[in-house]
Amino acid sequence: MVELLVDRIADVEGLLRANRWIDADESIRRLSVAGEGNMNRTLRVQLEKRSVIVKQSVPFVAKYPQIAAPAERILVEAAFYRCVSGYPEVANGMPRVIGFDAANAVLALEDLGHAADFTHLYRSRGNASAAAEHLPVLLGWLSKLHHLAVTDPIFENRAMRTLNHAHIFEIPFQRNNGLDLDGITPGLGTLAGTITADVRLKSRVSRLGDAYLGDDTTPVLLHGDFYPGSWLHAADDSVRIIDPEFGFLGCAEFDVGVLLAHLHFAGVSVHRNLLSRTRGFFLAAGGVVRGCRDPAPAAGCRSAAAHGRSRDQAPLDRARTQLGTGSLT
Repeated sequence: MVELLVDRIADVEGLLRANRWIDADESIRRLSVAGEGNMNRTLRVQLEKRSVIVKQSVPFVAKYPQIAAPAERILVEAAFYRCVSGYPEVANGMPRVIGFDAANAVLALEDLGHAADFTHLYRSRGNASAAAEHLPVLLGWLSKLHHLAVTDPIFENRAMRTLNHAHIFEIPFQRNNGLDLDGITPGLGTLAGTITADVRLKSRVSRLGDAYLGDDTTPVLLHGDFYPGSWLHAADDSVRIIDPEFGFLGCAEFDVGVLLAHLHFAGVSVHRNLLSRTRGFFLAAGGVVRGCRDPAPAAGCRSAAAHGRSRDQAPLDRARTQLGTGSLT
């Protein structure tokens, strides 16, 4: 298997040429790491007149090699892009796929240029206007995704869900999870001790974890990791969604809960008005995609940002971000 590494220009160029992702008269001028993602090897391939993004999954978390991860996750990501390709309202909110090489576990995508993710929200805590400005687009895209009629068994994505379950619902709530929490934030270790000793809280976390791993009665296609690191602000001022490798068929409240958790974590006040607007965006976006679910029964539960599991999932995701390894992506 060809390895996507910045010092392997000849190998990477051979891979691109073999897949006809570059023309015979094109050659690589430079390879560089694209973005700050954790899970995969992702490179920007700079040619003379254009650039391409190539992404490869390996059997571990690229940033944390000691953490094993399913190498087949790239198959799920490729299937996700393929699944939404027939729905422009969803596909246009993501990078365009150039090609997929299953044998080398490599996905080639369009380069969005000088795009930045939304993790700046964490650094500019409380900047509600920056988040609110793009909230309609983010939630509109998410609602359209959740209304797609999808049954492909690849989206059971059991291996990735098992990995994510451990890092969301288990490790952050273990007394000795091997992390130097006080080294991250002074006093965090003491706070973690209080949380890990809370039997009632851990019982609720366990129930949510069971729901995450379980089979929902009316599952929808989820992004699976809908947080600021998966949102790109492109040079043309559009917002694009990336990294759907955690996608699976499940309960829509999970995606919404993760979104709300990270807005809160970034210091954006998640108050009643925002929850109401979130629900409104979901209702307004229902049924836009042709061939999707009937929005009438779906909208009531799929726009449940102010209810049940979304409300429970939000504080849980905040806790795992602070007490665990955070997002693996």
